[in-house]
Amino acid sequence: MKTLLENKFKDLYGKSPSFYISNGGRIEVLGNHTDHNNGLCIAGTCSLAIYAAVGIRDDKKVSLISEGYPKLEADLSSLDKIDGEKGNNKALIRGIAYYLYNKGYKVGGFDIYMTSTIPSGAGVSSSAAFELLIGEAFNYAFNNDKIERLVLCQAGQFAERDYYGKMCGLLDQIGVGYGGYTFIDFKTNPPHIESLKIAIKDYSFLIVNSGGSHANLSHLYKDIPDDMYKVASYFGKKVLRDVSEDEVLRNEKEFSSKEFARAKHFYGENKRVLEAVDAIKSGNIDKLISLINETRQSCIKNLKNMCVEGQIEGSPLEACNFIDKVSELKAGVKINGGGFAGSVIALLSNAIVDKVMSACKEKYGENNVHLVSIRNGGPIIF
Repeated sequence: MKTLLENKFKDLYGKSPSFYISNGGRIEVLGNHTDHNNGLCIAGTCSLAIYAAVGIRDDKKVSLISEGYPKLEADLSSLDKIDGEKGNNKALIRGIAYYLYNKGYKVGGFDIYMTSTIPSGAGVSSSAAFELLIGEAFNYAFNNDKIERLVLCQAGQFAERDYYGKMCGLLDQIGVGYGGYTFIDFKTNPPHIESLKIAIKDYSFLIVNSGGSHANLSHLYKDIPDDMYKVASYFGKKVLRDVSEDEVLRNEKEFSSKEFARAKHFYGENKRVLEAVDAIKSGNIDKLISLINETRQSCIKNLKNMCVEGQIEGSPLEACNFIDKVSELKAGVKINGGGFAGSVIALLSNAIVDKVMSACKEKYGENNVHLVSIRNGGPIIF
């Protein structure tokens, strides 16, 4: 990969790169729709990744060429938000630079060529992987690698939310920023982050894109946190984490069935995350698989985010049911992200992973099925 990056960079920019960076995507192990209400999550940095060659410039301009996309140029002489850049990667670069500069760090210009093994529809948050890679470029090139990892994550979130114009929590950035398995407790600000160092041996993760589009589903994603906020507001709180489960259970009649069910998911999912932390640390993979499947059942029954209004064909629910059948109920399978459409993730024994992967490729297509491993380390200079 390094030779490929170097040769391509020389062809494009007529000089050798100063350094190389890679950064992996994010998988959601457990903790579906909990972060926005200050809940608990386990994320993992996966082997699907972005790779880049970077050449430092002596001005404030960033020139980015990403394989398969038009050249992008951003002049960082001004770091103020530009409305015309909304929804463009220029906004992410400028927003990250703005955040870091206002935290007292140096920013400057660079040429960058990048290529990616993260396919469309994988649901592993390529935007967060890109943000942390750009943040690390500023960190390594101009700050002697002294910027704390959490600050880089916060810079990415800020840029995506305030400059790019897409609402996002901090889960994705932390998930790609720390490497390995990461336990995150969002009750505090900043969140509590714990790296779970134990490897899961003899098992693999399979990501399957069920084929549905996320377009025009924003209102469905927004409904989930909004329903949880409504329950919390009854008790004078902003988020469910500040309300006890017992209080909600005692006042069930005060909420719609949908609001109550989604609150139940929040409390149940937090408990499952804590059990999963213990399972990962002790190497109890059977328990982890069981918890993953419990999460899926809660998503079906309580969150109702496994398909769009009963449209099972081409949905994550259909993909989970298919993997259940092919694996003979030996896999842990759940949604990987917001839900309703897109990808699912399965934890499988290596003894059956080839069989399941082959069946999924036949059903969903070669480009929609990805065997991934957990990658140690966030953005890596190499």
